[in-house]
Order: sequence, then C-alpha cells, then structure tokens
Amino acid sequence: FLYRHVHSLHHQSRNPGPWSGLSMHPIEHFIYYTCAYFPLLFSCHPLHFLYAKFHADIAPIGGHDGHDAPAGGSAYHYLHHSLFECNYGTPLVNFDRLFGTYKEVVKKPSINNKQTN
Repeated sequence: FLYRHVHSLHHQSRNPGPWSGLSMHPIEHFIYYTCAYFPLLFSCHPLHFLYAKFHADIAPIGGHDGHDAPAGGSAYHYLHHSLFECNYGTPLVNFDRLFGTYKEVVKKPSINNKQTN
C-alpha cells in the first residue's frame, strides 16, 4: 500500500539525479523530515536542529548523484531504482546483505580506462 500510493512517486525517477532523492510524496516528506525535529523535542540548542535539517536536506544527494562511495554509492542505489526490490539505500547495505536484497553492481570496463602502448 505505502509503496504503491506513496513511495512510487520517488521511483518515477528511473535514472535519478542529485535532487531526485528528495522527490517524494508529501506524506513521505513528512515522515522523512520528522527526524530533523527531534532536537526540538528535547530542548536542544537550535544549532542541533539546523544540523539535523541540513543533513536531511543533503543526505539523499549521495545516493542519487551518479558518483560511487565506498559503502554503496549511486551505482548501488541505481539498481534499486531500476529493479525496485534490492539495494534499499546506502545506510542499509548491511541490512540488504542480511535479508538477501543485496545486488552486486557489475561495472563495465570503460574505453577511457584502456591502457595504450
């Protein structure tokens, strides 16, 4: 139900770009940004809220920007956007391995990487 009516909007980005990480249904935005407001619930300094909000704003860029990272990166998450039932997110790589939803990224050799004599 949630995927079909809420999260499927995010998956309309088959070839995601940096900002497609924040392309979500309003309900998903509400749930996602709730974490940024936890510091306010505990009367923390306003800078804690600003840090959490800033992190929530930029964190999805890493999984959708087209560059790889040691712990997953975009190629890992691109498979999720094309196959849907694998590689749920960079912070969840170990959970993907644990639950059998991990798919290895097979990199094709680039013409630019060939050695010439």
